Amino acid sequence: MPPAATPSAPTLGRPFVRATALVPVLRHFEAQHEALAEIVGAEGLDLAALRDPYEEIPLSAYLTIFEGAARAAKDPVLGARLGRAITPADLGPTGLLLAQSATIRRGLHRFMGALAALQSATEMTLTQAKDDTGWHSISYQIRSPTGAPGAQDAEFSLSCLCQLLRLSFDRHWAPEEVHFTHAPSRRPDLLERLFGAPVRFEQSANRILFDTSGLDTPHRTEDAGLIAVIERHVADLVHAQDPERSVSERVQLVISRNLGHAPVDLATVSAALGMAPRSLQRHLAAEGSSLRDLVRAQRQTIAEQQLSHPGTRLKAVAATLGYSDETVFWRAFRDWTGDAPSRRRT
Repeated sequence: MPPAATPSAPTLGRPFVRATALVPVLRHFEAQHEALAEIVGAEGLDLAALRDPYEEIPLSAYLTIFEGAARAAKDPVLGARLGRAITPADLGPTGLLLAQSATIRRGLHRFMGALAALQSATEMTLTQAKDDTGWHSISYQIRSPTGAPGAQDAEFSLSCLCQLLRLSFDRHWAPEEVHFTHAPSRRPDLLERLFGAPVRFEQSANRILFDTSGLDTPHRTEDAGLIAVIERHVADLVHAQDPERSVSERVQLVISRNLGHAPVDLATVSAALGMAPRSLQRHLAAEGSSLRDLVRAQRQTIAEQQLSHPGTRLKAVAATLGYSDETVFWRAFRDWTGDAPSRRRT
């Protein structure tokens, strides 16, 4: 399996997002200025300040504003809908780097590397699926200060990326599947129509699954000088990295990203973190944890979420958790809880 792309570097201090991320929301509410001003004002922000695309706003406020905007618009899929209207310029140098790249793979790597200029506390990674589907996945994980990343932001971010790939490389581009960590949408049919692909909820990570064909097909001749200028601008915008996260937190991100799509064994996780396997084990032990405990906790959390919904099939839950079949999952769940999965299913 090829190495994953380098995650975007988080920044020092409070998590933030630049106001350019709210440009689509501002456009959508042009005729409802007072309604948006009230939503923004409740977060202690001035609507006029958001018109400066480089303004830094607290990430928690951004998530709340986006959720409030969806409620005000009475549109449960507002984020995904606005993502379909995005342009590379709307995301500043981050979007322009992708649009100027010769291939999808190169564009994605540049986009992920520049994401820290747009928002902090974010992980976006390109990985190859562990099975023989030939698919790759792009995972998007935001370390929310509230502990509950917004559904609208997740749907907006993945929809944005799909739209940027269509505008920059192939207008017919579409994912094979789209996954979200949040609870099922009230309008999954609209989401599937907007993404042009099946959508699954309560997964281990927000991700896009797509076919690898065309990943390295050249679409344009790159302007090396222009790209260098944009990358210099990105470097000027990116803040210093924040204090080191615990090893357990870093491992949890890798588990969420890989679960059901790539191995979550010691060799794979340690390689993703750039650590020797024994070193990873020692660090986790010092923090009172282990890879096995972290994987089990993540699997149990996702399993209990999915089993809380009527009609959930054990086979689907097993696949989400990376088990070979439902029998293996059944035994594991009984070991965790003392109950059979069927007893937790509503």
